[in-house]
Amino acid sequence: MDSIKLIFVVLPGLFLVLGLILAALSLAASLRRKRSMAGWSEAAATVTGNLHGKDGPGSNGRDRFAPSYEFDDAGGKRWLGQSDSYSQDQAVIGQSIAVRYNPANPAESTLPVFFVARGRLATGLILVLFGAGAITMFGSLSW
Repeated sequence: MDSIKLIFVVLPGLFLVLGLILAALSLAASLRRKRSMAGWSEAAATVTGNLHGKDGPGSNGRDRFAPSYEFDDAGGKRWLGQSDSYSQDQAVIGQSIAVRYNPANPAESTLPVFFVARGRLATGLILVLFGAGAITMFGSLSW
C-alpha cells in the first residue's frame, strides 16, 4: 500500500519539476537576449513601415506587426532596421521610437524590449501550482 502513496506524491512531483523547467526556459531565453545586447548603443529611430504576419508561435492566428525603421548611428551614418519583436499594434509611420544597435555592426538592431515566452511561462506556472497543490493534498493524507 505504501507504493500507492508514493505514486500519489511522485507523480505530482514530476508535474512540479516539469513546470519549473518550462518557467526557467522561458526566462532564460529572455535573459540571454538581454545579456547579448548589453554593450549595444541606443538611438532614436523613425518608423518607416510595419511587417505584417499571422504565423509564428506568438500570433495564435491573429495579426501581428513588427516595425521597420531608420536610425543614425553615433557617426551620423543612416541605417535601416527591422524589429524582431512582434506586437498586436501597428507602429505609426513617422513616429519616433527607441532602438538598440550593435556599435560594431549597426546593421544589427532591434527594439529594446524584454519579452518572455508567455505561453511556456503560463503552462509552467500552472504545472507548478498543480504539482505543489497535489503534493500538499496527497502528502497530508494519512492513509
